[in-house]
Amino acid sequence: MTKHLGTLILTFSLLNLGCGAATIGGESGDCPSGDCWNNNTTPENGQSTNDPNQPVTNPTNPTPPLPGCTADTDCKAPNVCNTAAGKCVPPAAKNNGPCDPIEGTACPSGQLCISGVCMAPPGGCASNDECPAGYICQSGACQPDTKGQNGCKDNSSCPSGQICINGDCKPKGVCNIPHAKDRMKGNWKLDSKLHVRDGLKGLSKGLLTTATTLQSIISGNFAIKGLPSFLSSIIGPLLQGVINQYVPPWGKQVIQLLATIDDVIDDTRVVSIEHIAPLGNDMYTGWSTWQLVEFEYQGQKVSTPPQMIPGLGKVETTKYTAREVCGVFFIDNHKVKNGIGQIYRWAIEALITGISCSMKNTPCYQGINQMFNDLIKCQQLANSMAQQNSYPGLNQLVLATCNSQKQTFINLLVKELNDLTANMTYMSLKAKADIVNSNTMHNGKWYGVLGGVYGKGNFEGNFTAVKMP
Repeated sequence: MTKHLGTLILTFSLLNLGCGAATIGGESGDCPSGDCWNNNTTPENGQSTNDPNQPVTNPTNPTPPLPGCTADTDCKAPNVCNTAAGKCVPPAAKNNGPCDPIEGTACPSGQLCISGVCMAPPGGCASNDECPAGYICQSGACQPDTKGQNGCKDNSSCPSGQICINGDCKPKGVCNIPHAKDRMKGNWKLDSKLHVRDGLKGLSKGLLTTATTLQSIISGNFAIKGLPSFLSSIIGPLLQGVINQYVPPWGKQVIQLLATIDDVIDDTRVVSIEHIAPLGNDMYTGWSTWQLVEFEYQGQKVSTPPQMIPGLGKVETTKYTAREVCGVFFIDNHKVKNGIGQIYRWAIEALITGISCSMKNTPCYQGINQMFNDLIKCQQLANSMAQQNSYPGLNQLVLATCNSQKQTFINLLVKELNDLTANMTYMSLKAKADIVNSNTMHNGKWYGVLGGVYGKGNFEGNFTAVKMP
């Protein structure tokens, strides 16, 4: 049977989105932990009547007013506390809420109107988490992510007659786009590529050590315990000369994969469903459900729905706020709930074991323990060495050392994969995209942070977005 790594690509169908009778932005939708929103009232003319700064009621399904508060902890996520007003509000309304993007007005002293929201001027930062949507953390400071030359932060940075939109000075007319104030509501399918390699710190060090250990085994570069020193110089060259006969072809390919492990997780493809519900006045709230993860290494791909990865389950994000400002859709910072390391562990194991599946006359291993136990036929190697040298007990010495070195490698690899699962625990994301129309966005850009024990590191990504029927 011909086995190709490409056959590891798992076909999938989008999960049926459903949460009882809940409605998300006018669409049936999936709900994290059974918590669905149904707090928008949309009259027959299609225009939302909601004010994002006010409690929302629905005549058929009343929603109680948002509670009073003195701190963010008094509010149910994603709402926060507007301490001046003493009430829970969407995060974008924490500092006096939305502002006029054209005039840049309605913000209190000391704040700027940035992407339609009043906020303190972005300052120093250690990661993208500390910058607003549309900004990146560069050289310790939040900077507008723009290809333009001006890099404006607010309207005061632009010439007369222009306004600052997404870091660029543009004519005021770009904001005069007739549209329904809730046109982005619904379920959106996003096809994303996350360049997570830029966010990795220290991940590859342990796996590179593993690759070096495997290389030593295959080259025969290890000392045989119990062998007199005067025989070591004789046995060593013999061992190195014959060991390749007992190493399967996939052994060297595995070394290459482990030695270039960053290439495996350089770009992560994620297909997700964004569940977007309107808050009124071009403001929204939502969350994401991951439908597919995919990795590619030297032209070979492995992909699967996340819930098919052992020990992972459904992958969702925390709730976020979002908004449309002058034809640009901003998604505010949110976190991926599940352990990210489990996804990358699966990818590495799938690609390692898949190497054997791509070769003729080779077992298609399903687990790394079995695979690496067959890495070197230690008994055959020991017998061969004994035939070439009559030293008493050489057979057993070579066998014991070979098995010991092989087990050392297996233990090291398993430890590194376990550490990956345990220590890569943090991923946050925010985004911006140009709105083509109520069903399409393009030029989607992710701003992410990957962290845990490996340290926080910024990365970026891109996506396409289409509203689902």
